[in-house]
Amino acid sequence: MNPSLRPLPDPGAELPLPFPEAAPSPPPPPAAPADYWDHCPNCGARLHNAGCKYRCPRCHYFMSCADFD
Repeated sequence: MNPSLRPLPDPGAELPLPFPEAAPSPPPPPAAPADYWDHCPNCGARLHNAGCKYRCPRCHYFMSCADFD
C-alpha cells in the first residue's frame, strides 16, 4: 500500500486538534481593599493619576478632585 494514501476518517469521529488548547490563564489576584480607589469602577484597570484627575487608560473613565471629597 502506498504510504501517502491513508484511509478517510470516520465522518462521525472527532478529529484531533492540530495544537493542544491553551490552559486558561489564572485570574489576577484581588486588589487589596486599601487601594480600591486606584482601580476603575467600570473595567477594573489601574487608574493613572493625571494632576487632579484619575484617568482609566482602557475605558477612559475619569474622576476629578471633587469626586474624592
